[in-house]
Amino acid sequence: MKKTLLFVLFCTVGFCAGYLIGIPFYKANPKPLPETRRIPENVEQLSHTPISLTPLQQDTAVAQRPPKGSQQPQRASLSDAAGAIATLSLSEVQTRLQAMNGMLVTAETDEMEQLLVRRWSKLDPIGAAQFAADAVAQGGNPRLLQTAATAWAKTDPAGAAQWAATLDSPLARDTALGQIFSTWSSSDPIQASGAISALPMGSAQTVAISAVAKNFVKSNPEAALQWAEGLTGPLQLAATREVVNFWSATDPEATGAWILEQTSQQTRSEALRQLAGNWVARDPGAAFDYAQSIADPSLRTGFIHSAMQRFSSLDPMAAANWLSSDAATPHADALVGGVASRWAAFDPGAASTWASTFSDPTIRHRAVSAVSASWAQSDPAVAAEWIGSIAEPQTRDTATAAFSVQMAKSDPAAAAQWATQISDPAKLRSSMNRIVGDWIKIDPNAARLFVQSSNAVPADLKQRLLR
Repeated sequence: MKKTLLFVLFCTVGFCAGYLIGIPFYKANPKPLPETRRIPENVEQLSHTPISLTPLQQDTAVAQRPPKGSQQPQRASLSDAAGAIATLSLSEVQTRLQAMNGMLVTAETDEMEQLLVRRWSKLDPIGAAQFAADAVAQGGNPRLLQTAATAWAKTDPAGAAQWAATLDSPLARDTALGQIFSTWSSSDPIQASGAISALPMGSAQTVAISAVAKNFVKSNPEAALQWAEGLTGPLQLAATREVVNFWSATDPEATGAWILEQTSQQTRSEALRQLAGNWVARDPGAAFDYAQSIADPSLRTGFIHSAMQRFSSLDPMAAANWLSSDAATPHADALVGGVASRWAAFDPGAASTWASTFSDPTIRHRAVSAVSASWAQSDPAVAAEWIGSIAEPQTRDTATAAFSVQMAKSDPAAAAQWATQISDPAKLRSSMNRIVGDWIKIDPNAARLFVQSSNAVPADLKQRLLR
């Protein structure tokens, strides 16, 4: 028994001594952790961590975390990253782009990718363009393709255009073509314009035409005008748009005279509308004065309507003042609704006061209707108070009808109840048909119950609504 106890005591003492002696060695020589693989978490790692292209297992580096309490290194700025990327080899650029696969897209990573593709474009523009086109087709940033296409177009624009025309993705194709022809036409617009006919019909040619026209009209206006006049259909419209945008900034009257000389009615109409918007933004008075000189009534009307649409968006009060002038009288009926709606979006109280000043009941009701619909969207409670304050029955009916139809988009039950207050039978029927017709599609039980229980809805209208 004593021998057994001595043996147990000896083993216990030996174990404890061995444990105490082994601790320092264990700490000095810890068991190695298993290797880990993950994509770098930020652009600092991408710009400074050495990564080899092969094998795939070495595509990413282990990001070491500093021990607790140590100071984190500052994140490298994009300017520092740009400087580092500018010295990378082609294989290093490709590796870093490969390492970015699967990373969360942020403004920082987006800019890093752009820097890498820019460097690739300097070393190998064709390869960079092919990479960027694939990226865009898969949802990548079109800026990548614009960068690569520009670099390729500087050395071989014809070859770049021929390649871009064969891309399967319409977005990638048109992005590349727009940039290639923009770069090409900046140095040789005549040669660039001659290559457009070889492109696929449709948006590819239209994009190229627009890109060439921008530079052509800047470098040689007379030649650009002759070139645009020789085009037809959508291509002429695309070229004309760029001519008008450039020329109208310096000489809108001459631009208008040239537009009126065009043989295509569609070109004249659309170009004049574009001129109107550009001109009225710079000099509204001169634009409206010029409109009176357009002999063709339909062209003159189109010019004024486009000018007022732009003018009322820029300065709705000034547009309303012009619409109240004698010169605007022939167009007031068609324009008052748009002007009133845009003004009411900013100041519905002032717009409602202005709308009530028209002596012509048709024009007044159009203006009131537009104000009521706009006000119902922004502040229906205040709009309802305004409607209740309108003394003239027909005007109040007009405002109520517009208000209820607008309200029906969010609260058809309340809208239908509002519509029952309309005293004019024709307006009541029209409003109820629209409100209940839409309501019954989304909640037929509630809509039918309202119609059946309402005493304000005429019997014949009830039958029609409940069919």
